[in-house]
Amino acid sequence: IGVDCGSADHPMNTIIRDWMPRQTREAERVFKKKFGKSVAEVFDDSKYQLMHLEMFPFGIIHAECLGGDIDLLLNRRAKVGIFPWRFVDGESSIARCVAMVDDADYDALMAKKASLPKTKFGDASDSAHVDRLNKLSKANLADD
Repeated sequence: IGVDCGSADHPMNTIIRDWMPRQTREAERVFKKKFGKSVAEVFDDSKYQLMHLEMFPFGIIHAECLGGDIDLLLNRRAKVGIFPWRFVDGESSIARCVAMVDDADYDALMAKKASLPKTKFGDASDSAHVDRLNKLSKANLADD
């Protein structure tokens, strides 16, 4: 699993819950409305960082803070090579992450990239995806 954020866990199941009290209050409202429970009830101490504790033992790993043209691979499967720095006894590391796709897929992805807006670094940015996420967030925060 590859994500362009600091954790594949829900943000309220990380230290962000403590670091960002305003967002936690917003999440409390959404959780109460959607689940009838508080953030702490949904994500109690036994569930802290589930992506690490529950999935790693089964060989299901994730890469966090991915950048580049990740929007081109949105909701797709790809063969991925991750090439970390040598870090003796470390449990995480800076790494180069490379998605490998078939030549025909590559040509289509590059055509898609040409049609999308770019970040200041030249990476594709799928604004429709961002709009969908913003719409979902607004719906979750809306009062009934």
